[in-house]
Amino acid sequence: MSVSRVLHLIAARLPAGAGGDPRLGTAIDLGGALARAPGVRAALLGSSERHIVSACWLDERAALEPFAASAPHMSFVVRGLAPLVSGMWSASVETEAPPPAADDTVAMWAMAVPESAGTFEWEVRALLEAVAALPGVAFSGPTVEERDRFRAGAVILLRAGEAERFDAALRDARRAWPAFASGIEQALVRVVVPPGAA
Repeated sequence: MSVSRVLHLIAARLPAGAGGDPRLGTAIDLGGALARAPGVRAALLGSSERHIVSACWLDERAALEPFAASAPHMSFVVRGLAPLVSGMWSASVETEAPPPAADDTVAMWAMAVPESAGTFEWEVRALLEAVAALPGVAFSGPTVEERDRFRAGAVILLRAGEAERFDAALRDARRAWPAFASGIEQALVRVVVPPGAA
């Protein structure tokens, strides 16, 4: 019998010049503390010139509410991200893959498929299968809440060799993706806090 787990993603957009802002260090420090939030089995944080991304693996749906209300999560969003970022998106994704344990992840790509009229469930599943075929270790699935603004989401963890090939593989893959995939949210970041167990 398969076990459903929840992957909670937050991707925040950084304004131009944020790399020199001392608040970026505060946001990264607070994001690193998410590994100690209740229910978290693994947590990963990454940043680039344009994004900060956190990925937290929880055991089940019931863990989402305590996690969201926890001090580490609230501090990251309210004290870390809100004063710094120009926007953000989040998604809670149901996945059967166990949380990551390897510490050789150097980058990660996060994505979410927005709700759009006329898009069928099989089309979303086909897109997730195409995403899973990209270089790296993929965690993907539908979102937990039916009323979520996203239908599905994924994160791909990349080791050094995979990170070098990922951009080209993604560009090639996107040529075959359906038209609705042009609206996905995505962020590619360098890992600054590796996977950690709570």
